[in-house]
Amino acid sequence: MDRWTSQTLEIPMEDGKPDFVRADLVFRGVEHLRESFEARVFVNRDDADENTPTDDEHGYAGYFVVFGHGGCAGDEGHCDVPDLEAQRDPEDLRLAHPLTPQTKLVVATDALQRLEEPNFTVTVIPVQPGESAPRREDVLEFEEMQLRTYE
Repeated sequence: MDRWTSQTLEIPMEDGKPDFVRADLVFRGVEHLRESFEARVFVNRDDADENTPTDDEHGYAGYFVVFGHGGCAGDEGHCDVPDLEAQRDPEDLRLAHPLTPQTKLVVATDALQRLEEPNFTVTVIPVQPGESAPRREDVLEFEEMQLRTYE
């Protein structure tokens, strides 16, 4: 996808202020088989795009980077990730398959502590370098995003 916006999320508030010392946005199952990209993360900016400034005023929360593999160059099935969880022995010390989906974390504490209301959305814009400006591309793929707050 070339843009993703979450459903409405809620942060803990006390006396009208955010009640946490740290907040993370955790992206699970991030695919990295295709091209590399930067995923820009915005809070309460459903209209964000590749030209939205990355500053506090525009709801910028941070970013994560995916170093992509540029597609599969092997034979059919070469890049298929086996279901390691089903066959993994707890004492197996081998590394996971190189194309196993990743987990990415964005520390969004500052952006979320600036909120005046508990409800918010997250928008992610995947961008790649362009000749004169970044360009939005259809390279973002992940399973889920979770909000984690810490007291």
